[in-house]
Amino acid sequence: MKKIISVLLSVVLCLFICPLTGCGATVKEGEKTRFLMDTQVTIRLYKYPRGEAGEAIFTEAFSLVSEIEGVLSATVSTSDVARLNRERSITGLSEHTRTVLSLCQTVGEETGGAFLPTMGGVSALWKQAGETGTLPDAAALDAALTAARAGFTLTEEGCALNAAGALLDLGGVGKGYAMDCVMAYLATCDVGGAIVSFGSNVSVLGKKANGKPFVVALRDPKDAQRSVGVFDPFSGHLSVSGDYERYVTVGGVRYHHILDPATGYPSASGLSSAAVISDSATLSDALSTAFLVMGRAKTEAYLAAHPAIGAVLIAADGTVTTAGERAASFSAR
Repeated sequence: MKKIISVLLSVVLCLFICPLTGCGATVKEGEKTRFLMDTQVTIRLYKYPRGEAGEAIFTEAFSLVSEIEGVLSATVSTSDVARLNRERSITGLSEHTRTVLSLCQTVGEETGGAFLPTMGGVSALWKQAGETGTLPDAAALDAALTAARAGFTLTEEGCALNAAGALLDLGGVGKGYAMDCVMAYLATCDVGGAIVSFGSNVSVLGKKANGKPFVVALRDPKDAQRSVGVFDPFSGHLSVSGDYERYVTVGGVRYHHILDPATGYPSASGLSSAAVISDSATLSDALSTAFLVMGRAKTEAYLAAHPAIGAVLIAADGTVTTAGERAASFSAR
């Protein structure tokens, strides 16, 4: 895992270097938001260059997100993911795609298959279920799940899907990767601090304009207006997956979008939310999905072997559990 994270950081640092340094007068703080990667992307900068130099930092950061969306999104017809789903085997992968797929393989292996990025066909059946009001056909679901479990093969030349019905979907990791790229870029710029959010993913750099560290609240799965506690201080990258974010309703029953690769149905691990904090937004993004599927006991076992990663787990009954070194700054309310 450490090797994968090292490679990821090397990629983003080599790709994105900010030319704007030593620009004189600064702005205390400023914020801009764009809708990218199917979510609200918000970038708030502290003590950054005034005028065109500062505006260029925002522009370049959002451009990076657009670039990454262009190769990782399954809905962009020219992306690596769309081409792979269409052609089944492709060459000429971008470094973005190759890096993300390598991490997906590692996380999948280390979590016993709880994270599986080839579940696109299974997800499509659940989307259809929401549109028709009928649960997925058992035979179709079984076939899609079998294809998904066959996975993909990543080589020096390219990537291939291992079963005809498999569909790659990097929605469970792509936002985290884009965030890593943005934060690596901002780290090379003349900014005193930054906080970036991609929906339920949050990353910070440096400090606020007043010199104080960042504090991040964790929402209550049952009430978006309440929090269950705060990370104080907060540093690094946080990703949250929950059974409240996206769902379909069939026969009056709500089925959330985090699917268990073992069953093809929404996870029923006893967790409503899994928040993961680590040194990599990509890793946090993937693990938050995996932990929601794995449940408390398996997640705690994983974190015992990976102490530098932290998690806050919220059970369906509201019980809050923390595990791992990086969760030490979390205080429940």
